[in-house]
Amino acid sequence: MIRKYALGIVVVACSWTSAAMAATASGQFNVAVTLTPKCEVFSGSGAAGTLTTAISQLNLAYTSFQTSPSTGSTNFQVRCTNSQLYSMALDSASLKDGTTGLDYTLNLTSTPTYTAATNNSIANLSGNGLTGQTYYVHGTIASAQDGTTTAGTSNATRSLTITY
Repeated sequence: MIRKYALGIVVVACSWTSAAMAATASGQFNVAVTLTPKCEVFSGSGAAGTLTTAISQLNLAYTSFQTSPSTGSTNFQVRCTNSQLYSMALDSASLKDGTTGLDYTLNLTSTPTYTAATNNSIANLSGNGLTGQTYYVHGTIASAQDGTTTAGTSNATRSLTITY
């Protein structure tokens, strides 16, 4: 009798790990973020490239002996770091123009509605970030003034200070 035997060969694949194999380690660190709060005065949209730090001129036209006051307004925006407390003030609210000799008053407000009151400051404001907040300067030249020139225009620069 002839017997056939199948010869099987078993190949075992082994994977040897070396002691130099890559491993991981982790650590922790703190990130310290420092914010310097800021406030800006601007006109326009405030978007990049459209920002102008000039406040538009407040125009007040007057005719000698005028029987009614002359009024005008201009506006600007203030943008401060979100929740940053600030206040603002004009250098003066009751003035005499050096060229024309006319007395006039300024009123700093947060409303577009004209008012003849004199107010050179607003306090206890809070920034709202990128959007900005709109404010107004209303001007009044009282009636029944004569002035000191025969004709002319005066352009007196006033200052607005933001404190934060």
